[in-house]
Amino acid sequence: MTSADKFGIAISIGFTVALIAVAMSFSATSMTPAPVVTTPPPPPMETPTMEEEPAMEEEPMVEEETPTMEEEPAMEEEPMVEEEEPEVAMSAEVSIPSGSSVPGCEETDECYVPNTVTIGVGGTVTWTNDDTAAHTVTSGTPSDGPDGAFDSSIVMAGKTFEHTFDDAGEYDYFCIVHPWMTGTVIVE
Repeated sequence: MTSADKFGIAISIGFTVALIAVAMSFSATSMTPAPVVTTPPPPPMETPTMEEEPAMEEEPMVEEETPTMEEEPAMEEEPMVEEEEPEVAMSAEVSIPSGSSVPGCEETDECYVPNTVTIGVGGTVTWTNDDTAAHTVTSGTPSDGPDGAFDSSIVMAGKTFEHTFDDAGEYDYFCIVHPWMTGTVIVE
């Protein structure tokens, strides 16, 4: 074995040790729990109430000798009240929760929380990495790959990524590093 071979082996071992160290830095070794991001509940929707007509008092029955056919007065129609569409949020927050870097969160749709958000055209979604591992928020699907609509690149622990949606539609997204992590943004 030549000295060049020995040098090559030493470099390979050093590179492997460096990769293991980097991988361990991304593992869930932190003892500090990640902050929990909650989305405030939407304001309650007002639902139109139907007014009840007052009950008619019963009159005592009087026998009539000859029945007569009388027309009933025409019922006045109440004007139809158009229901207002609920206001669509212009922003949403999504958490990448602690532990989502390990398979299993996809079984309960909790890899991105909430898994599906709905915003209006021109609205912005902000993703916060509350995990200890690095993640991505990449439009597309694991089976078809990125579709190019948006991509966060690597989002390190504790960092955020936001994207403004200018066109209506349904946008699927996933984590390139952990492809079991999927979510959806609906833009109305």
